[in-house]
Amino acid sequence: MQAIGNHIYQCAASVRRDDHDRYLTVLHARTKDRPALFALFAFNIEIAKTREVVSEPALGEIRLQWWRETVEQLYAGHCREHDVVRALQEVMLERQLPKSALIDLIDAREADLYDEQPKSLAALETYAERTGGGIQALAALSLGASNGALEAARHVGIAWALTGLVRALPYHLRQGRVYVPSDLMVEEGLVDPLRPDAEQSEALSRILRRIGDRARVHLVCARGKAGGVSSVVKPVLRLACLADGYLACLERSGYVPDCVNYERGALGRQFRLTWAGLTRNY
Repeated sequence: MQAIGNHIYQCAASVRRDDHDRYLTVLHARTKDRPALFALFAFNIEIAKTREVVSEPALGEIRLQWWRETVEQLYAGHCREHDVVRALQEVMLERQLPKSALIDLIDAREADLYDEQPKSLAALETYAERTGGGIQALAALSLGASNGALEAARHVGIAWALTGLVRALPYHLRQGRVYVPSDLMVEEGLVDPLRPDAEQSEALSRILRRIGDRARVHLVCARGKAGGVSSVVKPVLRLACLADGYLACLERSGYVPDCVNYERGALGRQFRLTWAGLTRNY
């Protein structure tokens, strides 16, 4: 890894540490494509963690604005001294990625700063599309994906983001952050997800199952594009098989995220990716 530049090495280390599932998918990409994917996923980590590293929204706005200005400067020919920025510069020059796609990813993270509860499942899906769908589509674009493959990647990213929100529910609730759509709370009779009794816990599980079902719909949509996806792009789409595994774990738990031990499936995730590679599937 050092032979391709220390900044790429640092990006790879960041993805391996903070987004290990995507790290595993990158290992299934062609060697010459891995630096671009590591750079994009490391950039995604930098903007996605904004909410976690600031003490108040105003500081988060400043951090996101720094990234907007950084991207603007990159496309104007100026590069700040930052490992992820230097790696992005190489990707931008080599792969001709649109500036607007990077800016859209940054803008989408503003919603994280204010912990606003989504008003509907549709609103939650929109958030998932702008974040998870956006980065997967951009990664696919960096590999020269066709329109059909880009659409497949976007669906995979939406499914991945929705699955991640369900998995992260206990963590978010401990922080007082409620990403449970308010319309589903009304429909299922959930009053306060922060202090649920036994009956309320069942209502919460029903809501999470409905979110998981939407994730599955997006996985089906992604696989409907399989005929138009080249083998070069498929490693980016293989988050789909990992999403399958996480959703199966949640299903077995009755959609009670606190009862799922995902770490037990680490070897299983690697096997899923390997099998998908052998069968040229995702």
